[in-house]
Formats: sequence, structure tokens, C-alpha cells
Amino acid sequence: MAENRMLTEQYSRNNSAKSIIIFEPWKSDTSDSIVKGFFAMLRDELSNYIPNISSTIDQYVELLLDEESGKPLKIIGKSLHSIFNEDKNPYELIKEILERTKHKTVVFIDDIDRLNAVEIKEVLRLIRNTANFPYIQFIVAYDKNYVCETLKNNGINTPDRYLEKFFNVEMSLPKSEERVLCNELLTRFQETINAIWGLEKDDLRITNMVYYRPNDPTNSIIDNNLVTQVLHTIRDVIRFHNSFYLLAKAYKDQSAEKEVCFQDLFFLELLRYRYLDVYTILCNRPFVLLSLDDNVFFMNDNYKSIIQNNLSSDEYTEVVTDILEYLFRNRGKDKAIYNLRSYYKYFMYRLDDKILTVDELMSLAENDDAEMIKSANQLYIRKYGLEFENQIGELLAQIYKNNGEGRTFGYTDIYNLLEKLAKSTVRGLRDEIYNAIIPHLQQMKCIDNRHFKALLHLYDVVDFKLETIKDFDILDFLMAILVQKNLEVKLRHPIGQEESEVVYDFLSNTTHPTLISPALSSFKEAIENGDKAIIDDLLIDLSVLSDIQLKHFENEQNKFSEDGFTLFYNCQSKTDPKTHRVYLRQEALDIMKNEIQNNPQGYFSMFIRKGETSNPEFNTVSPEPFCVTIFGSYGKFEEFLKKCKNDNQYTIRVKNFWELYKNI
Repeated sequence: MAENRMLTEQYSRNNSAKSIIIFEPWKSDTSDSIVKGFFAMLRDELSNYIPNISSTIDQYVELLLDEESGKPLKIIGKSLHSIFNEDKNPYELIKEILERTKHKTVVFIDDIDRLNAVEIKEVLRLIRNTANFPYIQFIVAYDKNYVCETLKNNGINTPDRYLEKFFNVEMSLPKSEERVLCNELLTRFQETINAIWGLEKDDLRITNMVYYRPNDPTNSIIDNNLVTQVLHTIRDVIRFHNSFYLLAKAYKDQSAEKEVCFQDLFFLELLRYRYLDVYTILCNRPFVLLSLDDNVFFMNDNYKSIIQNNLSSDEYTEVVTDILEYLFRNRGKDKAIYNLRSYYKYFMYRLDDKILTVDELMSLAENDDAEMIKSANQLYIRKYGLEFENQIGELLAQIYKNNGEGRTFGYTDIYNLLEKLAKSTVRGLRDEIYNAIIPHLQQMKCIDNRHFKALLHLYDVVDFKLETIKDFDILDFLMAILVQKNLEVKLRHPIGQEESEVVYDFLSNTTHPTLISPALSSFKEAIENGDKAIIDDLLIDLSVLSDIQLKHFENEQNKFSEDGFTLFYNCQSKTDPKTHRVYLRQEALDIMKNEIQNNPQGYFSMFIRKGETSNPEFNTVSPEPFCVTIFGSYGKFEEFLKKCKNDNQYTIRVKNFWELYKNI
């Protein structure tokens, strides 16, 4: 079509023809309508210059169609009428008129490769027979390979020689220049990406997508852009863009456009446009070409041989390989097709409504806390299992992606939402939230100190005591934040007083002191028994960590609960390396002694400890292990025990037990 426009302009400028007709036979739906359509255009054009030719052309068309439809009586009647009345045949009349007027007409016929075999033959017959008038010239544009193949499949054994009977001159047009195609494609896609995804038209991601080169050659004369290996003409560009736009609009209409990466959608649609067999494999049987590892797709070792079996040319294999390498080479793109969770979204016009989208998740934050939790509970019931865990995991991963793609949501928005959602009354929902947070904590990548502080606060959101929660190595976590060289790797900047204060505040005020305090004991033991050089690289001195543990115990409201004793036993001053006997800090012992004197019954309720032996038929019992240490000696403890006159069940039981215990 573009070539026809250029020739039309050329003829107009040079006055080479008085009339120019652009005939598009593919707009006709039958062979008869092709004939009618052509002669209607010819009649209307010539009647502007030659009076009385219209009726002659109409008579000729009527005769042609009568002959074609096989109405012998009508044809004989018209022929006899011509003989007796000495009328000339309409065909001869038209010839005489055109020869007399010398009115030159050029007819451009485009896209006959859109027609079937019968329609192609009808157009060729127009050119050679039915419209073969003087001063009428035909210029026909078509895909010769397609036309020859169609004719060959319909009884024309030598289509090349067959076409020579119709055309005096044949010209093969050169391939469109790559830069022209890419510029046209870029202009169209800038509009579409702006309309669907909201990116600025001059965003480099759009330009880099259109001008992508598999090997990134530096030769500027031979561009080798990937898209021009698939799209060869301006028509290809228009058709491909229109196809992509309809697909993108379908995602937009369902508010799901942010669920896919537009670059991956672009190259996947490029594959579908030209190599449907390979696209169909990806859509219906992905593991024929792909393997899966850690929820990420990558190409099989034998994928090239599989592609070759599905394509007719090694040239096509190379292009398809370049497209697949783009799609399944991990580039850290958000919502990339190679992510397991994202994969099938690229083959849907409408996302499954049981899949949780980012917009659905983040829209919860628009409600107040009570309404948000209610809506989240309802979403959890309606969606597939693990949808919250997987979507939150993806959302947390995109926090760090600022490589030209930008961040959709900031970590503050995400963390605040998770903290509120963790208050849900639905146990399964809370579990999914916690299990999404844990890998994020283990990764411990930080943008800056503010993010570091927020990330530590996120630790307090998780209920690590639940059996359904994924394993979390707290000792590794402490190693990451308390050893300066480790923390410097996470924060990617030198460590100073500010970071020390952030970690100190976190450890001191954590909502999980019964987890942190034992972990601090393990941490101190590992440091003291390991590389001594690490001691000089600690962010917080070991003595200060011990003070934090003491503070945890002091702040515990119920010191006679299991949590209270856990915190108490971790207020350690030292451990004998030979006997492994643990010594507690005197401050903790004094606090516990004072607590016992104020509430002996509470202490006695937890005094007798049950144990297990290798023989399941026997159990063991023992007193609270630091009872003597708390009071300073056996005598002082017994003296305190005798003074306890309250004859409640716990006091009586402890007195009886002690009599047995001290005499063993």
C-alpha cells in the first residue's frame, strides 16, 4: 500500500496519466462482485472525462455476468439483436472510445495475496481479457510466493510461467529499511504503552524494546534489530501493533495490565505473530521447551532441536531462539514471564479471578483497619491457596527493583499493610503473611538506614512460634546485624553510630524477647568460642547485649511464666568451659528473689520440673534449677520455705518434694 501511494504521487506529479484508480479486490466477497466493483470504479472515473461511456460499460458488465452465469437464451437474444440492428459489441465500443480519446488510465491493484485462488484468477482475467482495453495500464502489487503457492495448489503446475502471460514487466521490491520499520513501530508503541501502562512516550524502556538487538552489534550500517527479522513491511508493523493493542486493551479492561511486563508481552506476541507453532508449545506444553528451578523457568538444553523440528528454516530457528533467549534470560524484570507465578498470565485475555492481583492486595490499604481485615478475610476465602503468600512475596521482591523499571509501591506502604493484615482473625491468612515475610527477612537487603529500621520492625510482626511458619535461623539473623562487616554488606555503606542505635533499639524493644534473648545467648557463645577477631568487629559489645537480656527479664510482667523463666535463664554472666555450668547475673538473681518473696505461691507453681528418661516407664522430677543460687545456699532456701505458712496445694507439694529431694 505504501508503494502504491508513492507511485500514485509520482504519476500525479508527472501527469503521466489522466485517471488513477486504486482498486482493492479483497474488499469484494465474490468473483462477480470483483467484476462489478472494478467496472463501477472505471465507469465513475471515465464518465468525468468521456460523455455517454457509462451506459456502454454497464452493458458490457451485464453481458459479462450473463455469460459467466450461463444464461444461453438471454445471450443469444442479445447477440441476434446486435446483428439485426448492426450494433457493435460493447467491448469494441469501449476500445474505440478510448483509442479516439487517448485517455490514459492507470489502475493500481494491491494485496491480491489476500484473495483465494478463484478470486486471484478473476483478477488476472480482468487484466488480460475482460478489461484489456487500450490506454489502460495495470500495476499490481502482491506477495509472489503466496500467489504462486496458491495457484499451484489449485491446478496451475507452473505458476511462474502462468503469471508471465499477464504481466509484461515484473519488479521485486527491496526489503523495507530497518530504521523505517523501527521508527514506525516505535511511534505506534509509544502511544499504546502510554495509554495502557501510563509510561511517558520517551521512556527508554519502549525504545530499547523496539530497537533490541540480540548480540548488540556496534555496526550502525547493518542494524540487525530483532523485530525487523520478524516484521518485514509496514503492513506487518501495522498488523502486529494492532494485534498487540487489542491484547493490551483486554488486560487494561480487566485492570490486570500491571500483572504482566509489557516488554515480555511484546516479544511473546512477536512470536505468536510469525511462529505460531512455537507459541502454541509455550502456551499448552511449556515443559517441552522449558525447565523449572526455584520457581523460575529457563530453556531446556535441547530446545533448539525441538524448535528446528517445528520450523521450516534454520533462519527461523535463529530468530525464534533470539526471542526465547530474551524472554527466559533472567534480567530481574518485575512480573517477567520466566517467573512461575507470572507465566500463565501471559496467555490469558482475562486473569483467573481466583488469582490475587497486586491492585487487589494494595487496595485493601484504602480502608480503615477493621474494614481492611474484613475485606482481606473475604479475599482469602475466594482466592486460591497461597495466593497471599505468593503475591506478597512478589511485592516484597519488587522493593529492590529500581533498575529503570521503577517501584510500583514503596516499602513503607507494603510494610504498613502487612502489619495490619497480620492482625487478621483467620489463622491461614496470617500464616501466609508470615511465610511471605520470612524470606524477605532472611535476604536482609536494605535500601538505606530508614529501610533497615523498618525491616527490623517487620521481624516483630511475625509470630515465629506457630508450627506452620517456615524455619527462620535467628542466629544467622543476629550475625547479619551485629557483625559490622556483615551489616556493611547488607546496607552497602560504612557502619557507624546510627546503625548501632537502630539495632540496639530493635533488640531492646522487640515484641519477641523470648526468641531474641536465647538467640543472643547462642550468639555470645558462638563469638566467644569462635574467631576472637570478630569481637572487635561487633556493632554492640557483648556486655551491652547481656544488659539487653537483663532488660528483657526486668520488663517481663509474669516472671513465673514459661516466658519469664526463659528470659531469666538467659541472663547469663558466664559458662564454665569444663563443667558447662551456667552462671546467671546477680542482678537477675536479685530480681527473681524479690519476686519470689512477694509471691511465693507463683514461684512454687513452677518449682517442680518433670523430665524424661530413656526408659519411657519412668519419669524424672527435679527442682527449679537455680533455687539455691537465688537464695545463696541450701540453708537459706530451706529457711525461706519454712517461713511460707500458706498451706495451698503448691506450697504443700513443694515442701513434701523438698524433703524427698534433699535426702536422695
